[in-house]
Formats: sequence, structure tokens, C-alpha cells
Amino acid sequence: MDSDFGTILIILVFLALIAGIVVFFTVLAKKAKKLSLQNEQYVQTLLSQLPDDKKTLFILQYNNVKKNPTTAVLLALFLGGLGIHKFYLNNVGLGIVYLLFCWTYIPAIIAFIEAFAISGVVANYNTKKAQEILMMLR
Repeated sequence: MDSDFGTILIILVFLALIAGIVVFFTVLAKKAKKLSLQNEQYVQTLLSQLPDDKKTLFILQYNNVKKNPTTAVLLALFLGGLGIHKFYLNNVGLGIVYLLFCWTYIPAIIAFIEAFAISGVVANYNTKKAQEILMMLR
């Protein structure tokens, strides 16, 4: 009788863990989408400051350098221990450090924590790149 209760308890804990993981990924995806939309609105504001002949050039250059927040979150979660998310954001130095210490699992733990905030990092990266392109075209 006690083993049945223990088995049921283990199954319930496992199901709660899976539900928590699903909620976690859903919240991360929604946060990434919200920040991405805010960034796109900012880019549209920058775009409106340019003359018509330079808008197309801005859009082409920006689309070549902008990063996707959802991609960054997924890279941080699944390949963050190898620093792939750092390479994705052109932070090669930290990517190499993560790669060198991946055997310690410390980069994986750090990357898991970074996954919560990486959407903001990507939004800042995209904003910075948009401003750089705007300055170059002026």
C-alpha cells in the first residue's frame, strides 16, 4: 500500500515538473516576442527619420545583422554550455571561454540563468545595430 502511494507521488511530481517546464518555455517565448515587437517599433521610428532613398538600404542592412530573440533563448537553453548563444550574438571572446570550460558544466548553469534575460540582450543588440546603421546612412 505504501509503495502505491510512493509511486503515485513520484508520478505527480514528475507531471508537475513537466508542466513547470512547459510554462517556463511559454513564458520565455512570450517575453521574447514582446521584446522583439518593441524593438521593431523602435526600428520603425528610426526608419521614419531617414529620407526615402535611404530607407531600403537601412532595411536591407538591418535585416542582415539583426538577431532573433527566440533563437537566442533556445541556443542558451540547449547549447549554452558550449557558448553557442554567445557566438550567435557576436561575443566570440565569451563564447570561447564557455567552450574552454564546458567540461565543468558551469557554463551550462550560467547559460540556463542567462536564458531568462537574453531576450533583453538581443533587443539591446538589435537596437545598437539599428543605431549604427542609422548613423552610417546619415
